[in-house]
Amino acid sequence: MFGYVKPESRELKVKEYELYKSAYCGLCRVMGKRYSYLYKMSLSYDFVFMVLLRLYAMPENVSFSQKRCIAHPLKKKTMMNCNSALETASDVGVIMLYHDFVDKIKDKDGIKSFVCRLTMPELRRLRKKACKDEIIKEFDAFVENKLCELSDIEKENTKSIDMAAENFGSILAEALSIGFEGDIKRTTYEIGRNIGKWIYIIDALDDIDSDEKNQNYNPFIAVFGSAEEAKKHGDMIKTALLNTLSASDRALAILNNTDAGVSNILTNIIRLGNVDTVEKILKNNKFAITEA
Repeated sequence: MFGYVKPESRELKVKEYELYKSAYCGLCRVMGKRYSYLYKMSLSYDFVFMVLLRLYAMPENVSFSQKRCIAHPLKKKTMMNCNSALETASDVGVIMLYHDFVDKIKDKDGIKSFVCRLTMPELRRLRKKACKDEIIKEFDAFVENKLCELSDIEKENTKSIDMAAENFGSILAEALSIGFEGDIKRTTYEIGRNIGKWIYIIDALDDIDSDEKNQNYNPFIAVFGSAEEAKKHGDMIKTALLNTLSASDRALAILNNTDAGVSNILTNIIRLGNVDTVEKILKNNKFAITEA
């Protein structure tokens, strides 16, 4: 359910795109050093958004260095050096990945479930290590509780898109606002809540055909009765998704920060990258959309 939150790189300035890539590479390096090289392979764009949002909400001194990595051994890459935003994203990512794999094991896709089972002993070890931090331990318990609630929603074949989306939104809200207080926590929580809802809905749209084939819960099938019927409501679904992104955009504007570079990247992700993802997923899955 991850990997959807990314920028429209062609619309970023060169220095902004370089900053984005340096955060991606820096997070990859921190994940490997704090946990394991296996964990690095799970890196997704969503957690780079988290890093940049945390740096924007609570600025700190950031430095960079030129280093080689396994993926690019012949050429040095610009990497953001370790900082609290990278560390927190790395810790939160362990918990999210662990619970994501627990969910995948329940999936009716035998191959996917089998691969996840092979990886679980290592993920349990990484989860235990992350939970040595009391804040992360509390977050882990929160995620586990919310996913149990989500599981009940799915088992009951609940005919509501909002109920399941809000549940997942609360998880990402907590992830993005973890460790913050006051207005900053409230604002980052709201950004995370809406982005989380958007991710859940986008993922459901992207999986609608496979969910119907495998008889997995999908809120759109529950509400409309079938994937075919749900696809007739593409315009309505698109409007709801864009409204969710607009709510995140409005919350981002509340944060009082003058770092235009990071602001432009975050705005680009919400207004352009995520909007483009909406268009592509609706089109690729053959939802009926009125051409503008």
